[in-house]
Amino acid sequence: MDALAPRPSHVPERSCVACRRKRPQPEFLRLVRTAGVWALQPGVRSGRGAYVCADSPSCWTEKRLRRAFGAQAPALSAVLTAALPGLPLPESTRRQANNASRHVQHPAME
Repeated sequence: MDALAPRPSHVPERSCVACRRKRPQPEFLRLVRTAGVWALQPGVRSGRGAYVCADSPSCWTEKRLRRAFGAQAPALSAVLTAALPGLPLPESTRRQANNASRHVQHPAME
């Protein structure tokens, strides 16, 4: 091996909590738990987090998120669907997210 050859840069891998697929970290959306509530948080992050595929709306469905987020799955599904409207979603996924967002109590409203 040549001593002057550049070393390949390290790209961290993470797993999606919905589909369990391993991918490079930049291909995911990060959800962060703050004060007992999971939320989508862009930018620099610290603390407990979970990753969901950014380009796969099927990973945002309430059913797939329920294993990792329990009762907060409907709210997170609605947040993910609303935050990324540019991606094409199946009608059933869009309908589930709309129904969930109507029935979710937000902490600020309590």
